[in-house]
Amino acid sequence: MYDKLTAYVSYRNQAITPPLLLPPLYQEKKSTVVMSPVLVGAGVPVSVEVSDGLVRDEAYGVVALRVVLLGRLRWKAGGIKTGRYGVYVKCDIVVGLKKGFVGPVPLLGSPQCKVDI
Repeated sequence: MYDKLTAYVSYRNQAITPPLLLPPLYQEKKSTVVMSPVLVGAGVPVSVEVSDGLVRDEAYGVVALRVVLLGRLRWKAGGIKTGRYGVYVKCDIVVGLKKGFVGPVPLLGSPQCKVDI
């Protein structure tokens, strides 16, 4: 069981979307869970360096971002309940983004993800 999940997007190690609270997830043994949150960055204050970098990358049409997922993991081993473990997932992605475009952006390449528990 994954709970207290939040997700956000960062650029150059600074959050550019507010954290989005996600519903708890239950994952069966040897299975996959898919979710599709919509992360929006309206109204998030960023540094001048981040703002300028986003403008430059957007003009080029390619932006490197990091999607971060934080939460807690709980599981049972037989009839024994385990404790709670922090989960930290970070996925480095590259998206195609053009100035003035609104809507889903194309993912360029395969995301590189790392999971820490």
